[in-house]
Amino acid sequence: MLHNVPVLPTMFKNRFILGYPDSRIQTALRNPAYPPFFELICHGSLPNKKDETFAMPYTAENGSQPKTLTAEQLFEIIVTHPAYSFGQPVRLIMCCAGYGPNSLAQQLADLLGAPVLAANDLVCAYTLLPLNDGRWILFGPRIR
Repeated sequence: MLHNVPVLPTMFKNRFILGYPDSRIQTALRNPAYPPFFELICHGSLPNKKDETFAMPYTAENGSQPKTLTAEQLFEIIVTHPAYSFGQPVRLIMCCAGYGPNSLAQQLADLLGAPVLAANDLVCAYTLLPLNDGRWILFGPRIR
């Protein structure tokens, strides 16, 4: 367990839960997985004033600040997971992970050197479709 975040298995061999699932995550788990991808599911933050988004493996139910993870922390969690193969594409099933030109997904793609699929808006737990005219975007690593 890195960064005090458990990575829990699901019924799909390629999908894992970051943190502990609430009812929305449990609903989202009913959707099929895409086997080529290493999938991580948790909540995602709305963009802040700097248009940054973060993975949120825990929600703030008692009014405290939720735990957030940066792209660097997600990278560490992914590359140390035994089910991840170097170069394997990643799918981030979380709201807003693909929002903006320097999105969480883009940063992660750069760090992994592999494609990352993420939604640029909120994601419906029942269908895994982005809301508000959002879409799934495939981010490739940028050449440095």
